[in-house]
Amino acid sequence: MHYSITLLVALSLSFASLSANAQMADRITEHPTPREASRQQAEALTREMANRLHLNEGQYLQLLPLNRTRLSALNSINREYRADAATRAAKQAELEAQFEQECSRIMSPSQLSQLQREVQPATAPAPTGNGLG
Repeated sequence: MHYSITLLVALSLSFASLSANAQMADRITEHPTPREASRQQAEALTREMANRLHLNEGQYLQLLPLNRTRLSALNSINREYRADAATRAAKQAELEAQFEQECSRIMSPSQLSQLQREVQPATAPAPTGNGLG
């Protein structure tokens, strides 16, 4: 009799522990760590670039670690130079130039040209003056 009660208690605790572990796993999945979120962001960005630029699988696989590194460096730049907009912009431009250089080793000239056309309007400085010449 004592053995049966002990066994029931042990089984109950085991099930409770499994349930708690499953709930914790669900919470972890719902709220990824910053590193996991960054990895997911890099994958989504690379997938979107692959679709837009018609990259093949080999190009996708080469571009993915570049995007991971780029996003990580961009986060570091934004954090480190948050109070210095000029330095932050210069560092971001330097990072983008390095990224484009690496992309030129992966992409065809037409793909690279399309990437540059898409990036250009987003990074072009706003016109100054009244536009009258």
